[in-house]
Amino acid sequence: MTADTLPEYELLIGAEAFWCRAAQDIAAARRRVLVQAMTFEGDAAGSRVAAAIAGSSAADRRVLIDDYTRHVINDTFVALSRDAALHDEARATWRMFDDLAASGAGLRLTNPVGRNPLRYATRNHKKLLVMDDAVWLGGINFSDHNFAWHDMMVRIAHPGLADWAANEFERDWTGNVASSAATIAGVELLSLDGSANEAEFAPLLDLFASARQSIEVFSAYPTFPFVDAMAQAARRGVSVRLYTPRPNNKPVIRDYLLGIAAGSGLEIRLVEQMTHIKAALIDGEALVVGSSNFDFVSFRANAEYVATIRDPALIADFTTRLLVPMRAASTLPGPQDHSRWRAWKARAGLRAADLVVSWLDHGPRISEWR
Repeated sequence: MTADTLPEYELLIGAEAFWCRAAQDIAAARRRVLVQAMTFEGDAAGSRVAAAIAGSSAADRRVLIDDYTRHVINDTFVALSRDAALHDEARATWRMFDDLAASGAGLRLTNPVGRNPLRYATRNHKKLLVMDDAVWLGGINFSDHNFAWHDMMVRIAHPGLADWAANEFERDWTGNVASSAATIAGVELLSLDGSANEAEFAPLLDLFASARQSIEVFSAYPTFPFVDAMAQAARRGVSVRLYTPRPNNKPVIRDYLLGIAAGSGLEIRLVEQMTHIKAALIDGEALVVGSSNFDFVSFRANAEYVATIRDPALIADFTTRLLVPMRAASTLPGPQDHSRWRAWKARAGLRAADLVVSWLDHGPRISEWR
């Protein structure tokens, strides 16, 4: 495969399908295995990933984990919990990372919180795997509870795309970060460092706002300004559907969405399982994938990857295997789902949080594991 070859795409739905295929790439890799995640826990799922990296014969094996994992296990702040099992898992996570480092793999932490708890909001939210000439983008983290969620990853085999992703990984690895945009083999790529996201996200917001016929979005946590751009299209008569989980682990987002739905022209469809998919199909011809939740934290503060792909075969596969089943399985909100009081609180709370996040200094970007 050469740099001018067309990319080869694979859509992997569900953590087991993703991991089965990704494990093959790790085992086959000879030059590089570069792995980045926000959550990487020492449970069954995380240990499988760590063991595969430790056992790889690739010349360059490195892992970037966000500092989030030092503080949050199973969506619970370790320091605030008295759950003995949770603390056992935290210790198992530290041992897993020690063993991974002992295997010769490089291991570093992104965006350390340090002494300012407010910096918890400024996460490196990227999910990335690069194995030789294959790059993976999407939403899957490495833990049992993340593996249990409905999610997806896209595998792209292309040397130019993989080299670009490896270069962005290197920026994070060294802490010499910067946002960048590129178009390679027809794929529009964004690597966002969290400090200049507003400008870099402008083309994506324009893509939403200028849709001609339809927008269908999967996200558990979408908020302004992305939802505002979708509503702008809806006011012009564009059909806009947003699929989000009824059993949301952040119910404030669901309350916010249901509060703005009627006045925005958005059709909110509730899914009966926790879906962590981050994807948008615009006019049936542009598929946006990556780590961004299309939310204000992504817009203001998070480091993210976003790719816009216009490959008809991938879009057809996404439509058949994800979109059509989701249309059938999702439902419109009922009276029991919505409360004006909860919606008002959600909107006010999110706007206040947005203001706080906009003031935060991103600070140091990298630290060693030990």
